[in-house]
Amino acid sequence: MKLVYVITQGGWGGAQAHVFDLISSAVQLNNQIWIICGSTGRLTDEIKHIFPKVHVIVLDDLCREVSFSHDLKAVMYLRRIFRRVKPDIIHLHSAKAGIIGRIAAYHISPVIYTVHGWAFTTGVSKKRALLAIAVERVLQPLTARYICVSKFDYNLGIKKGLMNKRHPGTVIHNGVRKEVFQHSLIKKHPTIVMAARFDVPKRQDLLIRALEKISDKSLHLILLGDGPKLLACQELANNLNIENRVHFLGSVTNVREYYADADIVMLISDYEALPISIIEGLASAKPIIASNVGGINELIQNNGFLVANSVNEIVQCVQLLLENRNLRNDMGQKSFEMFQNEYTERKMLSKTFNLYNSVMQIKR
Repeated sequence: MKLVYVITQGGWGGAQAHVFDLISSAVQLNNQIWIICGSTGRLTDEIKHIFPKVHVIVLDDLCREVSFSHDLKAVMYLRRIFRRVKPDIIHLHSAKAGIIGRIAAYHISPVIYTVHGWAFTTGVSKKRALLAIAVERVLQPLTARYICVSKFDYNLGIKKGLMNKRHPGTVIHNGVRKEVFQHSLIKKHPTIVMAARFDVPKRQDLLIRALEKISDKSLHLILLGDGPKLLACQELANNLNIENRVHFLGSVTNVREYYADADIVMLISDYEALPISIIEGLASAKPIIASNVGGINELIQNNGFLVANSVNEIVQCVQLLLENRNLRNDMGQKSFEMFQNEYTERKMLSKTFNLYNSVMQIKR
């Protein structure tokens, strides 16, 4: 099978990790693989290093920003690639790649579009949401199948009339592999870990403000990731005089090793789809505290707390868990059970490749 994956950015995040896992499995199944990205980064670097037979194409004109000239060039270039490769499936990831890729693939190959959070999701501006809905309705006839990574996004797509019998959607949850990491011998204090890019929609700033108010002054906060809001968050920690308890460790490749030492895994954000960072927390058997947005409530039931983006509410939930070891352990065990039942990499891959085969049958 010839598979072409297209994603806007070649760095690293939840969508990129998802694509990497798909490519890894596709290679093992002896498929011919192409990946097209709008930029280089960890995703493209690792694929080149680990899977040298995968064709990696970087298309500079495929960028997040709206630009008529760049977007037109991206459509034309992608269309030439699709015509030359003649893929059996074109699998698109991220909003911009989803738009450009569907236009470029018109009458060439069937397109599967994975929704890692709709561009009109709860929390975005009304103007942006209306524009995104209009664009999606125009592109609906060019979409063979939609994959939604959360029930929240699936229901939102149905509500807006974007999926139907001719252009159906399905829910395939993100999944991660089971890995076991040992606790560090040097841990000396309670620890919270949040792994996320310092950019919209993430709210590391609220977590930093909450840390300053929590009564246990031995608590440390580890923030993994980088991005344009990193400096502002560092300045905030300095201004609150807690810079010695907030650790900015940058982008790391071993998030689960940090989770192994965490007492609580957290994600505070204005909107989300189904964050892989939380699923990794489930796989690490940790209690979770996260914002009650998007599909996050599918990941947190009796294994943690959903919070409004309120400093006081965050403080209350953190203190409750810190003061009750048995509750932390019980919630952590429930997290791991949820991971095993719903969010393994094996289950995600099986459902995705079954979908590929069903689309191939329709194509024939």
